Amino acid sequence: MKKLATIDLPRTSGNALEVLARCQTAAQKAGAEQARIQAFLEDAVQGDYEHLLRVVKTHFEISSART
Repeated sequence: MKKLATIDLPRTSGNALEVLARCQTAAQKAGAEQARIQAFLEDAVQGDYEHLLRVVKTHFEISSART
């Protein structure tokens, strides 16, 4: 499956809403279909923070420039 976009996730961020916002914004800027973005968001919020991160890694390329 083609990734939605590339994102930069700070290692210290524990804020799920910030992660979701970064992902949604990056996917929209990359021109991803709204249906795929919505499917990602629905899956991402179905569990705890660790689940969110696993879903993000499935749908997004994570930039190596992590802080």
